[in-house]
Amino acid sequence: MKPTMQSTLQSVGVFRHYCGYPHFILSVAIAAEDPGRLQNIRKEIYLPVARLCHAELANVEKNIRTIRDVMMRNEGAALLTKMTGNSCWNKRTPYPKEVIGIFAEYFSEELHEKNPIISKNP
Repeated sequence: MKPTMQSTLQSVGVFRHYCGYPHFILSVAIAAEDPGRLQNIRKEIYLPVARLCHAELANVEKNIRTIRDVMMRNEGAALLTKMTGNSCWNKRTPYPKEVIGIFAEYFSEELHEKNPIISKNP
């Protein structure tokens, strides 16, 4: 059985107490709904997340970078390699957009089952 996104994040040291936790989860959900939004991540993902979370856009960006950094300090490269089948994550730090995209693709089935916003859209 595939682990949940929450348990996967916990496995790399990302817990709910991080300010960026809900920002990251929402960003992944929005990207899973329409992966094309990753092309203009600031306008089409970060801005809606900022509005939904009543946060400043700059804080959303910073908080998601923090989530990425925590993940990469705690075996995130191994996790991303497992999720993508690509070991390039051992050589470089991924952009936040890449991490969001990887999680969106990997957990798209889970997100569609659990998120009524995503489930309503074909």
